[in-house]
Amino acid sequence: MHSIAALVMIVLFVAYCIFIVSALRSAVTSRLQLLAKVLWVVVIYALPFAGSLLRHLVGKTSALV
Repeated sequence: MHSIAALVMIVLFVAYCIFIVSALRSAVTSRLQLLAKVLWVVVIYALPFAGSLLRHLVGKTSALV
């Protein structure tokens, strides 16, 4: 039973890391000005889940939210 729980935790952690890295990649490779890119990266690092979620939901359509 414990091995299944450990496997689930590993899979969730990997998915979480991929989610954050994809948000960072999206911010860095966007067509935004340098200051906006830096602000997005700071937001994503300061609030990993919330910042990544914001970047994926609204960041791709606006300069900075």
